[in-house]
Amino acid sequence: MSRDDARPVNRPATLVGTPSGSSTPAPVLGVRTVPAWSVRVLFAAIALVLVLVGVPEGPWTGIAALLVGVSVWRPRWLTAWVLIGVLLLSSLVEPGTLTPRVLGLIAGAHALHLLGGWMLALPAAARLQPAVLLPSLRRFVLIQVPAQLAAVVLFVVRGAGTASSVPVLAAVSGIALAALVGLLLPVLLRRAPR
Repeated sequence: MSRDDARPVNRPATLVGTPSGSSTPAPVLGVRTVPAWSVRVLFAAIALVLVLVGVPEGPWTGIAALLVGVSVWRPRWLTAWVLIGVLLLSSLVEPGTLTPRVLGLIAGAHALHLLGGWMLALPAAARLQPAVLLPSLRRFVLIQVPAQLAAVVLFVVRGAGTASSVPVLAAVSGIALAALVGLLLPVLLRRAPR
């Protein structure tokens, strides 16, 4: 190894992201982006509509509105899922009839779940390419079709069945709710690593 090999080579500086040897920036690719805080605005809009339509009168409306604000302000607190639970459990207060409100609540709760996950992943100050969200939106539609059909079938079976079918559906709902709490409780109680 000679002394010339040990010396650093002086090359002209180029801008990062430019073609080699060029001093002008590379052209912008024309990708459209939106601010990531728009996901939070969309979450708040959908949640407030569901709160106004789906939550019974009284203190529950104020509690749900407070949960919307906290969910948007601090997504890491996972308050969005508490809000979803309040919205869904408040639907049990009314008589079990098939209404557009119930079907909208099912779709809205799923939309809030997706938006809550996106709020966790995206800092509010970031920029977002809307095309990135298309696979999740496609899955949302693919899941909503069977979920809405299952809701309609359950309401029709419940309405056409005898009085004995109501306790069976209530027991199945209770078991599903207990299983959901059992799955989520360890995650929610887990301490963050220091």
